[in-house]
Amino acid sequence: MTTWQGAMTLLRSEGRRSWGGLIFTFVFFTYVAVVMMPVFQDMWEKGTASRFGWLGDFLYLTILPNMAFVMNRNMMHYWSRDPFSRKLAYWRTLPISWNAIVLSRMVQHVVVLTVVAAYFFTLQYAVMSGVRELLSPGAYALYALTWYGYAMAAGATYVFFEQTLHGKVYFAVCLSYVAVYVLVGIVLWLTHTSLMFASIEAARDHRAVWPAVALLAGALATCLVARLARRQLAKRNLLL
Repeated sequence: MTTWQGAMTLLRSEGRRSWGGLIFTFVFFTYVAVVMMPVFQDMWEKGTASRFGWLGDFLYLTILPNMAFVMNRNMMHYWSRDPFSRKLAYWRTLPISWNAIVLSRMVQHVVVLTVVAAYFFTLQYAVMSGVRELLSPGAYALYALTWYGYAMAAGATYVFFEQTLHGKVYFAVCLSYVAVYVLVGIVLWLTHTSLMFASIEAARDHRAVWPAVALLAGALATCLVARLARRQLAKRNLLL
């Protein structure tokens, strides 16, 4: 079995078992889009004068990378059961290489992120009249692609730790990410800076360099994570 065949076999297997989790993921991000409406509406109407600009940044920075993860039972129990390590150990009993396992996970990362992000940003544009007045469909696409690139890059780092660490350590790393996002949010608030507003302005001016750089960063991060994860998995003891 070639690397690509092995990766696609794993991807199809995971896909058949993940439909329920994917539906729950859509429901969750529908809820997120609705809850964030007042925050974003105020920010988009008042610009940098909005009191909630830092909150919008914090929510985007925190939540968007999680679009690449199917919210199933495994995700909810990685602290106590370490299902990711168990799954890796099982897969290694099959005639499937580490290269195929890593490739499958990175393809899943990109596919799930693309589908969920397309749904989320389309929903936001459909339900928020202020956004439609502020950004044309083309400009909004530039805005969405900028944050999609960020989500791909940041989400890839989560995948790296998911694949290379045991459950409790991975949980601690996720908490440290939240601490970093809080610190970034505080800095943005103190400096009266809004990443979301800056990306909106760039999209209105049709500065395609923003999404181009973000997408390039996302692609490079995904490739780098795949390479590093493959190297770490070859040395990892899945029995500990």
